[in-house]
Amino acid sequence: MKVKSLTDMTRDYIENLIVTNEFTPGQQIKEDDIAERLGVSRPPIREAFKALEEQGLVVRKPRRGAFVPEMTETDVKEIYMLKASLYSLATSLAMDRFSDRHRKTLCAIVHRMTQAADTGDCDILKYQKIHQKFHVMIMEVAGNQRLLNFASNLHKQIRRFSYQTLHYREHLNTSCAYHEQIVQKIFDKDTEGACRLMSDHVMDAMNFLLNLSCFSPADKNNKDQKLKQPNLLTN
Repeated sequence: MKVKSLTDMTRDYIENLIVTNEFTPGQQIKEDDIAERLGVSRPPIREAFKALEEQGLVVRKPRRGAFVPEMTETDVKEIYMLKASLYSLATSLAMDRFSDRHRKTLCAIVHRMTQAADTGDCDILKYQKIHQKFHVMIMEVAGNQRLLNFASNLHKQIRRFSYQTLHYREHLNTSCAYHEQIVQKIFDKDTEGACRLMSDHVMDAMNFLLNLSCFSPADKNNKDQKLKQPNLLTN
């Protein structure tokens, strides 16, 4: 098992703070704050900022520091549409390469997703981690490393929105159901059906997000305003 470096651990820590909205869009992420929280020196923090910037999770401004990027409705739509296309493409490329072992592993991952979702107070970060294993495995089987890297970066850029919407029981249950259906199509060797469900799963997630009270009335009238945070409901 690969041991995480101090930079990797710092990067993951900051990413989780962005995903869980402890660091909000437009907020500066201060080196001093991270150093105090983690008890680390400045160099790994700066390296973590660099890695997060490459993934689109942080914006570094000259002489000002690192900030959480703000996103518009247009940004969100573009990312989700690209993600849907790449996930569908990965599924198409992987279908003829799935072994029985791959199929059984995907089935086990979905079972773990369902177990996590069925917990009374679902740990959304844990659910997201299991969910990502599902998609990463399909992309690894597809055998296209550039596709995997690009799709992973897109996923990271909107993971904070996924974290918010998965707090809604309706969306959490729908997410589980989609993945169960995708696995069934993979077992059935139904390439068209699996690809369609993969794309629908991502686009439905986007529509669920956009249907929340995330945008001002002006934004609904096609003015490209910045995405607000929805009020979360309990599970």
